[in-house]
Amino acid sequence: MDDATRRALGAWYTPAPVVDHVLDTVLEPLLAARTAPDGLAVLDPACGDGRFLVAAAERIRRRFGTDPTPHLHGVDVDPAAVAATNRALGAPRAVVADGLTWDGAGPYDAVIGNPPFLGQLRARTARREPSGNGYADTAALFLDRALTRVRPDGGRVGLVLPQSVLATRDVAPVRARALDAAVLTGLWFAGEAVFDDATVHVVVLAFERGVTGRPPPVARWRGRGFSPAPPMASPDPGDPTWSTLVADLVGVPALAVTTGRRLGSLARATADFRDQYYGLVGAVSDEGDGPPLVTSGLIDPGRCRWGERPARFAKRTFRAPRVALGALSPAMVAWAASRLVPKVVVASQTPVLEAAVDADGAWLPSVPVITVTGADPWAVAAVLTSPVASAWLAARTLGTGLSAGALRPTAALLTELPLPERSWDEATRRLRDGDVAGAGLAVSAAYGIDAADEWWLERITPGSGSRRRRR
Repeated sequence: MDDATRRALGAWYTPAPVVDHVLDTVLEPLLAARTAPDGLAVLDPACGDGRFLVAAAERIRRRFGTDPTPHLHGVDVDPAAVAATNRALGAPRAVVADGLTWDGAGPYDAVIGNPPFLGQLRARTARREPSGNGYADTAALFLDRALTRVRPDGGRVGLVLPQSVLATRDVAPVRARALDAAVLTGLWFAGEAVFDDATVHVVVLAFERGVTGRPPPVARWRGRGFSPAPPMASPDPGDPTWSTLVADLVGVPALAVTTGRRLGSLARATADFRDQYYGLVGAVSDEGDGPPLVTSGLIDPGRCRWGERPARFAKRTFRAPRVALGALSPAMVAWAASRLVPKVVVASQTPVLEAAVDADGAWLPSVPVITVTGADPWAVAAVLTSPVASAWLAARTLGTGLSAGALRPTAALLTELPLPERSWDEATRRLRDGDVAGAGLAVSAAYGIDAADEWWLERITPGSGSRRRRR
């Protein structure tokens, strides 16, 4: 399959060890409870070349010594993949159809597989979330549909899903419905790319329907070796994300921050989007005397590196990018005026929260940089540039970034950051003096929490305002 077709179909075929893990956690408990496969029904709603179904057939055959194919069902939009599945099974058990809308037999004892990874906002592949609340990742919608296709008294689901399903806002209704319909029994967190030809980071989520009483702890594994990790309490249906299930697996310490005040009581956070991004295209260059354009890659904890390192914008590299205000539309000129004020700029896709102070209001932020205004910018930046803020955010956003441990703050979430009960004036002074590590530790002291200090210090170079870059 050529790359363009593969990307259009979202077809990233699953490594054998991952297939085995899904079957270990989902199919084996069902087989262990039976003396014969009579009535057992297994569905892969995005079967590809049939590797999940072939592996399931081999297990059923080994355990019961009977022909397993009557119990297996596959669906895929790719006729070539369906033909490959039927050849591998030796029987016509797969059909060409959309696995989300196909209305076949059921209910099933198990739904397994690796749904397609598609861009949720691309016009050709976008799927509206069933509640009507925007568009959700197609793979997450396969999870949603799978839980309605297994029998309510013990049916199981095990799917390979993008790590983003743990935390992205658009998938929140799917997560809530999943915990309303079933219990989360298992989670495998890859923590690294496992597909040879795709950079997407994945998890395996396993569910069981019909479990009564208090949900059991979630069994967890991590890494390519599927190393067992300590079980963790199941998230509540009302939890905004499931990031806490993986935070400790990338070394983030658990914190209990219980203060009442929030950053939103001091400052306003604003994120810019598509209109601002495209509005700047054509107005950015290394020439002229316009305001500097600050990208996420130029922001370090407590310091902006504009002019010190190259910057990427609109697929181009700049030495020291500036914005020609005269080349902007009237709407963009008004936008620029609202941003050319004293502020804090916050980067995205970073291992810890990274914020730099623009005390003179001289910079323009590039998407997806977040702008924070309305209070002493040094005091705001000191709180953001701290171990507690980074660990607090990690427990709420892990899974949304481009890498397993990347933080992807949002403007709304930053305003919810709890503030220290005690004064952090000492931290503000230290940050002004360029002592990033000292400022962060002083903020921890103001919170009365030091559990994240060592974790945070490992991700920055103490005292210099720089960090170990992991982008």
